[in-house]
Amino acid sequence: NSIRIPMTMFERYTEENGKAVVDEDWLARYKEVVDWAVEEGLYVMVNIHHDSWIWLKYWDGDKEAEEYVRFVQLWEQLADYFKDEPEQVCFETINEPDFEGESDEEKQEKLDAINLAAYDVIRASGGNNAERMIVIPTMNTNHEKCDPLLKLIQDLDDTHIIATVHYYGEWVFSANLGITGFDEAIDDDGKTARTAADSAMETVYKTFTQNDIGVVIGEYGVLGYDQGEKCNQPGEELKYYEYVNELARKYGLCLMFWDNGSGIDRVSGKYEWKKPQVGEMLWASMEGRSSYAAELDTLYFGEEAEEDVLVALTLNGNTFTEIEGLTEGEEYSYDESTATVTLSKDYINKMYAESSREGRFGELVFTFSSGADWTEKLVRFKTPEFKEASGTTEGLTIPADYHGADIRRISAFSGEEHTGPQSSWWKYLQNSEAFDVEDDALVLNNSFFNECAEGEIKLVIEFYDGQIKELWLTKDGD
Repeated sequence: NSIRIPMTMFERYTEENGKAVVDEDWLARYKEVVDWAVEEGLYVMVNIHHDSWIWLKYWDGDKEAEEYVRFVQLWEQLADYFKDEPEQVCFETINEPDFEGESDEEKQEKLDAINLAAYDVIRASGGNNAERMIVIPTMNTNHEKCDPLLKLIQDLDDTHIIATVHYYGEWVFSANLGITGFDEAIDDDGKTARTAADSAMETVYKTFTQNDIGVVIGEYGVLGYDQGEKCNQPGEELKYYEYVNELARKYGLCLMFWDNGSGIDRVSGKYEWKKPQVGEMLWASMEGRSSYAAELDTLYFGEEAEEDVLVALTLNGNTFTEIEGLTEGEEYSYDESTATVTLSKDYINKMYAESSREGRFGELVFTFSSGADWTEKLVRFKTPEFKEASGTTEGLTIPADYHGADIRRISAFSGEEHTGPQSSWWKYLQNSEAFDVEDDALVLNNSFFNECAEGEIKLVIEFYDGQIKELWLTKDGD
């Protein structure tokens, strides 16, 4: 029931007699969209967006400087233009604020000054703005930087303020730096993407909600979402959405899924989810919990099954109903005491034999008493093959036939040491940044070569089915 409508002011204003004047036609169009959202019953966040890093981040702290003056002038026009909007419309001062140089303390002082400037302008602008909700971010909208914002809000003593942070999960999972499982241990301390979400949402709750300050997570999702389905593991991504929604309900937080065009198809006119299972999980998770397989959403078979296959379920308070299209007692059975589905080896082998080549040979839709369905995929695979390749450090394309195998993660070595981006502190390469997985190739990107050693390099490629493949290459200058 809410929507954030980011606006970028850059290149939509002109300097006239020392004042940044917003383009009237564009502002009218923006207001039209805001009003459409209001008519649909949505709460709306009006938000100054990319300006935070295009020009505002370079502000030196002087209130006579052009960045500060421009920021105030823009908010004076926005506040006046929207002052008669109903209370459904709220104002977010700035998106993901950051400032160059200096210490963290000096950066925070700048953010406090920017937030207060917008606050003062809005409150003094008349109309409904005297009590309009103003949404104020932490530094970088980071959940670990809540305390200074708490102090600012408490000092203002204004009940019409909402705090905001963004949450994209634990980075090595969210952007896929080799940690692909939502419950996979990240370090020796046992931390996982799930426990990281626990900590983040509890921090926000204890800092703001327990002090009677509402919170909106103005953006959430996974950082690899728009990098294609070969970046994040699909089922593990769904578990993330399901659990973050559960935490939001537990702690009374509002979530807003970030869709920059990769979520809902805005082009065809159908406005459907590009990834239907993501849409289904997000929708279901607003209302309650969903169930899923405790392990991966994919079962890999290098040959016919020698025995029945067990699929343990995480029910989250629901009950298992059926597998669509299959006959219980013949093709599968269910043990309620252990929440385990047993797939008959005869059924699997029948499906396996009917598949003529490697790849997906079946999809099983598990249904439950509540929540989203869960799709378990059956994949036939054999050893992947990589062909010889040469090229430049601008990007090396290595032809590959994956034969149904899916890359889980890659690490790179120069001798015994890790090499490549983040190698000073981390052991795996970042999917879609250091490398890309295409249907018929593995591409090593320029960003990988920019930070890897000269000479002989070993790539260790791990696959979800358990296979490990080593590739060797030699880097010589460019």
